[in-house]
Amino acid sequence: MGIFDKIFGTKKKNADIDFNQIGLNLSENGKESIRKFINRTDKERMGDIILLGDKGDQNFFYLIYYSVLFDSDINVRFAALKRIPNFQGNPNFEKLINKLKEANVGEILEPYYSMMLFRLGKISETELNDKLNNEQEQNVNQKNH
Repeated sequence: MGIFDKIFGTKKKNADIDFNQIGLNLSENGKESIRKFINRTDKERMGDIILLGDKGDQNFFYLIYYSVLFDSDINVRFAALKRIPNFQGNPNFEKLINKLKEANVGEILEPYYSMMLFRLGKISETELNDKLNNEQEQNVNQKNH
């Protein structure tokens, strides 16, 4: 917490969320948890995702789902994406995988998206390496322009 935050307090993020857009049937407690979650700092959300995601506790799948698809910090999204395989037993697991297959959803999370697909056995090691090499080539080309 910075000195200005201590003096003036932390500014809350807008907790107005369209829960219909999320696509999960959430309880009121689940909705409130997401509201609280998004009002935490990027660093706190990252820590939450790492802790809860590594445990693979199915009760927190909705936070992983929300984070992968909607979090404002790309690094939180990457951390959640990396931990998706820990939730394969969740009834909404395939819903998340299918959402990631939609245009401009999973592909903007490369190369972590392909690494997750590899961990799930949905792409081969060759396909993963092709994606990783393609990402490196794109990064080099962007630096040269």
